[in-house]
Amino acid sequence: MVDPFRQPCGALRIAIVLMTLTGCGGEKLPGLGRVEGTVTMEGKAVEDARVWFEPKNGKTAAAIGQTDSNGHYELYFSRGHKGANIGENVVKITTYREINDEDNRQVRKETIPARYNVKSELVADVKRGNNKLDFDLKSGGEIVQPDEGQDTQKKRKSATGCR
Repeated sequence: MVDPFRQPCGALRIAIVLMTLTGCGGEKLPGLGRVEGTVTMEGKAVEDARVWFEPKNGKTAAAIGQTDSNGHYELYFSRGHKGANIGENVVKITTYREINDEDNRQVRKETIPARYNVKSELVADVKRGNNKLDFDLKSGGEIVQPDEGQDTQKKRKSATGCR
């Protein structure tokens, strides 16, 4: 599977595909558990970040959510279907955005360390019913900018000088 964080517009394309699924025509949805929570970094709300839950089994699509100004998110598997796949999911949290319009390409840089997105160490076990899953991220470490490409990725040091 192509990593959407390493492909320009990849994350946007996947989000559009997931949000346009309707569940009609006999589509069988996987078992879902509702998931919501809060994302913070060093105790402060992480605003406007995308939260992805990708099933470890790789058999179904990821669930996606976005944090609000308080860092709160809720996951959607597809339009009209809240939740994420039951079982273990790799969690990816990113602030990176690429916005293209007719005349201008704008990029919102990644501010979250790679260990929470392109090299995620986060795993969540989603159960049936309601799941409240909060993530308090730690700053410091490598930050990867997906638009720099695999061959030219620059490893950024945090203000603390840690990798």
